[in-house]
Amino acid sequence: MSKQVNIEGTVLPIEELHFSFITHALRHKFGFLESSRSDIPTNGDGEIIPLYTYPCYEWLNSIEWESSRIFEYGSGYSTKWWLNKGADVWGVEHDEEWFNKTPDKKFVYKSEPIGYANSILEHARPFDVIVIDGAWRSGCIQPALEMVSEHGMIILDNTDKFTKSKEELDKSDLIPIHFHGFKPIHVESETTSCYLKRGFRRTPKNIIPMGGTKRDG
Repeated sequence: MSKQVNIEGTVLPIEELHFSFITHALRHKFGFLESSRSDIPTNGDGEIIPLYTYPCYEWLNSIEWESSRIFEYGSGYSTKWWLNKGADVWGVEHDEEWFNKTPDKKFVYKSEPIGYANSILEHARPFDVIVIDGAWRSGCIQPALEMVSEHGMIILDNTDKFTKSKEELDKSDLIPIHFHGFKPIHVESETTSCYLKRGFRRTPKNIIPMGGTKRDG
């Protein structure tokens, strides 16, 4: 028999009470309700966030990205988020409609696979973060490995679906961290993976997790 709780005369099983707290946090503090309504990924404060899994977003949000060099295979809401964090963002887009919406003109438009994947090689300096979240992902792996800095990382979204791309990164010397969980708007648990160079180094910062409580100590 489950434990019962009495809240102002209303008796509930404890698991129902706990579940109501969780759904309230997901709807409002994670911003899932408004994200679903608007079809734009936002957090509980209404800020646009990347369409990565929530655990990955929380981890990235705990790191200082000011003046970092970012390259994105595929533009989107993550582009705005990185820019809002003070990063310098370059990238490539294969979809002309999305390209025209890109808030930063450091992106290039490439509509064929080889030019798209190799566009990163046109840059002289390596990148702190390379995001693979667009088209022809498998073809982007090797150019990304060549252009990631010694202190950087590669982010591969949807590794649960793009298994060939994941397996190619698994063969490298990078350290994989797989963030499984829900995303804004989506209703299935998915995976966003970060592959860290052995020399990965970034400045951490203190945050309160979505749905969390600030505590001193």
